[in-house]
Amino acid sequence: VLFRSDDETVVCVANLTPVPRPGYRVGLADDGPWTELLSTDDGRFGGSGVLNPDLVPEPTPWQGRPYSAVLTLPPLGVCFLGKAPGSR
Repeated sequence: VLFRSDDETVVCVANLTPVPRPGYRVGLADDGPWTELLSTDDGRFGGSGVLNPDLVPEPTPWQGRPYSAVLTLPPLGVCFLGKAPGSR
């Protein structure tokens, strides 16, 4: 799911299964840099700690977007991705 305003883009990716999903590719609007704004699987929230600290956008079109990145989706979790601070 992609949410966009005039100055900010947030991508929300959910894994509603009890199994982590490594290697999940998600489409991105541009090359970034991108960061994981929030993961419901963060240990601070009682999750198992499956996070994506190093998002690397690639010029690989995916899901109708010109760029993409490969994530590990946490089990029963939701990740919110956004532009890295200072890159807007």
